Amino acid sequence: MNVKQRWRSVLLLSCGLVLGAGCDSTPEPPPVVLDAGTDAGADAGVDAGPDAGSEPDAGSEPEPDAGNITCADDGPVGNAGVPDGATLLTPSDEVHTITWPPGGGVPLHFAFVARGCRHYDLTVEPGSLGYSMVLRDAAGTRLDSADQYSDNPSYPPSPRHWSGLKHGAVHTFYLLPLNSQPRVPFQFRLVDRGPDDHGDLLLRATPWTPSEQPFTGSSEHWGERDLLSFETTVDHVYALGCALPNPSWELRFLNAQEKTQGAAYDVNNQETEGEARIKSLGGTYFASIQANAFPGPSPYTCVLNDLGREDHGSTPKAATPVPAGTASVQGKIEVPGDRDVFALAVQPGHHYRVSFTLTGQSQGRLQDAAPGGPFGTHPASGGIPTSTSFKASQATHYVEMTGTPALEAKYVTGNYTLQVEDQGLDDHGDTLDTATPIPDGPQTLSFRIASTVDHDVYTLQAIAGRRYQLDCPWKVSGAKHRPEVLFRDETGAVQTFTLEERDDVRWQAVFTAPQSATYALEFGAGFITSPGTVLGDMVCRFEALDP
Repeated sequence: MNVKQRWRSVLLLSCGLVLGAGCDSTPEPPPVVLDAGTDAGADAGVDAGPDAGSEPDAGSEPEPDAGNITCADDGPVGNAGVPDGATLLTPSDEVHTITWPPGGGVPLHFAFVARGCRHYDLTVEPGSLGYSMVLRDAAGTRLDSADQYSDNPSYPPSPRHWSGLKHGAVHTFYLLPLNSQPRVPFQFRLVDRGPDDHGDLLLRATPWTPSEQPFTGSSEHWGERDLLSFETTVDHVYALGCALPNPSWELRFLNAQEKTQGAAYDVNNQETEGEARIKSLGGTYFASIQANAFPGPSPYTCVLNDLGREDHGSTPKAATPVPAGTASVQGKIEVPGDRDVFALAVQPGHHYRVSFTLTGQSQGRLQDAAPGGPFGTHPASGGIPTSTSFKASQATHYVEMTGTPALEAKYVTGNYTLQVEDQGLDDHGDTLDTATPIPDGPQTLSFRIASTVDHDVYTLQAIAGRRYQLDCPWKVSGAKHRPEVLFRDETGAVQTFTLEERDDVRWQAVFTAPQSATYALEFGAGFITSPGTVLGDMVCRFEALDP
């Protein structure tokens, strides 16, 4: 769906109009007068501590009042309810200069009277030392908090954006230095940036219900964002698709701790449409829309869709069962970092190879794990494997498919098919305990390297100082390959041997027994093959050489 063509509309920014669900026209109740001693003491003793910038405990804060916001910013406002000891500010471009109290451990309180549906920026001037800040509304609810550490004049701290505030309500904030010997003077501005149709604080976000119904907003100036809150269902995928006024924009999903869960933007600044996605863990999420306006207000249109439950679970516990004998299974990479886990019904002792084909995205990754074990990649040859091989030890084995989509403005679903191949029962044991004995005299060794995780082990009774020769043909399948060969003693320690290649037709290995004992020959794919290469059937001649 082309949301730009279908839903483009322009918001009227007249302050006499109500803009969006975040700006309610219900008459404003009288402001709540804060108890100066209680609030200041709480801020000094709690908010000024090491966790001053952390998120509040939801159970310890008053419930926010998301309604009762008017846009009559040209109406009268008073200053009743300003706490004792707080300096009342009038938002403007004026630079305020303050000197911290001795020791720097006492917060300085400020207050301002908000106008409805307007955007305020707290901007610290370049060169001022890092600080801690908490913003509260008239009811004492913490709306914003942060620790800003930058004091480099070349990298001034980012402004704190406040909008969606109640018209006529007294809001307070405190500043506290993040250093016991702060630099003076400290300078900041509280600037009225003009109208804003939707709040950019979590507790002032506009409620939104995912549907095909479009949502229209406006980007009033560079750097401002609009936040919308919505309720989610566990393991459902949500898509935020927007048509935007210019190529400079950013879409994000945030959780209740304001941590980014999914994002989309155009690194080349060319696209004016985008889509971000998340898989929900349940509860309330927030859609953040930042459509940087230049030079002035610009409208945007977005649609938030619930795409339904994820197609496959992301853990072994939630894995999709794959019955024995299944040759292929389909899936989708629906969100960045999506993990799909499958529980394959397998036969113990059999070798298996699983590979995939993928469309819509450029890369994917396969890993496997036995029950109770970690996921690992086979072969260990580097890169991003398009196949994985394993020898089943139990009746169930897990395979994990992970997408690695490129960063794009608009998310593209990756559609894939897994191919499952049963390569049959292992022909020889993998260890000394399960090895195949080599009888005395010249012998023909027949074995099959089914996959890069397959090892075939033979044992022999050797005589001290005697030489033994292994003579094998090259395995040719587009390029010559030979198995990796190891000569081990009965403790498993690797012994030296000589290796000779002959005319690209055969190769020979000669082993000398250090003492009379049991030794082992171990064959495997090793690191000499490309990912997914199957060496297949091998036939070698083994014999003791004349003294």
